[in-house]
Amino acid sequence: MPRHHRFFFFLVTLLSWEVSLAQDVPYVVKATVHPCVNVRTEASTDAPSFACLTPGTSVTVIASVPFWRKIKFQDNQEGWVAKKFIEPAFPVAPDSLAESDAAGIPANAFLTIHYVDVGQGDGILIQTYDDGIQGNGKFEGYSIVIDGGPYKGNDSNPFLQYVNALGYRKADIEALFISHPHSDHFYGADGISKTFSIHHYYDPGYPMQKPTYTGFLKAMKGTAAKPGRANKVHIGKANFGTINWGSELKVEVLYAWTGDPHNELGSGNTEENNSSIVLRVQYGDHVFLFMGDAEGKERDDDAATAQFVEKILLATVPDKLKATVLKIAHHGSETSSTLPFIEAVDPDIVVVQSGRKKFRDTFLPDATTLQRYCDHNPRIKIYRTDEGDEAAGFDERGAVDGDHIIIRSNGKGKPQVQAVSDGRFCRE
Repeated sequence: MPRHHRFFFFLVTLLSWEVSLAQDVPYVVKATVHPCVNVRTEASTDAPSFACLTPGTSVTVIASVPFWRKIKFQDNQEGWVAKKFIEPAFPVAPDSLAESDAAGIPANAFLTIHYVDVGQGDGILIQTYDDGIQGNGKFEGYSIVIDGGPYKGNDSNPFLQYVNALGYRKADIEALFISHPHSDHFYGADGISKTFSIHHYYDPGYPMQKPTYTGFLKAMKGTAAKPGRANKVHIGKANFGTINWGSELKVEVLYAWTGDPHNELGSGNTEENNSSIVLRVQYGDHVFLFMGDAEGKERDDDAATAQFVEKILLATVPDKLKATVLKIAHHGSETSSTLPFIEAVDPDIVVVQSGRKKFRDTFLPDATTLQRYCDHNPRIKIYRTDEGDEAAGFDERGAVDGDHIIIRSNGKGKPQVQAVSDGRFCRE
């Protein structure tokens, strides 16, 4: 499927996931809106605007998609408005949901995770379910970004284009994580931070001194003369605090760089990879594990023994590693996924974010790494953002061809997967 056809296919799929609410919810246009908020025929800035509602106008929210809400207003007209420009008409009392209570999650309450094809790099968008009731402490419809891929420019940044297709300028991003300060992870996040409103920024705090990264970090934090792009900046795991994306989710940082006094994390590029934030997200019975580029061994070492971050995770949080979906570390490099780590995680689904950039004589992912997962469980599903790129003879840029992987979970059963392939890799 050609690249532009794939992108259109995924966009239509995303916009079709409209969620109708169990009840109509009263809202008003915020007083800060000037001069009015556009009502559009579809949830897109490209859709025609047929009305413009002034501050204080009463509306009823009847459905939602990420960044947008469908409203009913004067004379029962219906249309879409940008989510951040309306607010509840009445105060909302916070509610709660028992942790890991899959039975308490409505069947249509999907957590959606987008593993975007950014070429050789990571770019992930997480969207929580939106029940239309803002401020009740659950199902708030948050958008979270992990990394942003390797392309900085707005026009050349596939991750920014992907998120833009769902949202609008200055839409809210609840959290932006930079797993570690490598260009294939933070470059594309520069455009995200310029285009969207970032509430929380999380960074492992590795002391990288390259100007491109220090400049990006300075922009996030701000200066005396210029405010930062993020409302709150969390540098270093000790400053992350409790992450709350709604009581229906349990979010934990299992690891992030805190210094390396015992020389356990390698040196140079290896240590930088091993500064990665490792994030665990639980929704009902499903666990999603995001590994950044955290490594488990040197390339030429035996996979039977875990080193580096995998060794630390196995020693400190072994009971929290079991996952339904694993975003494999370091783009599927041979430096990741030791046998003890695979045994502990025991995933049903593995997601590989990689492209067609050669490292010495190697393209990632390494077949030997993927084979270890197959040997562990021949029924495992492996989805890749470089699907078919080698066979097509793509170069590095050409490989950014829309091989996105979208996983939806309502916390029980099997997650739904939308991808170019069916995830088959292992011989059964």
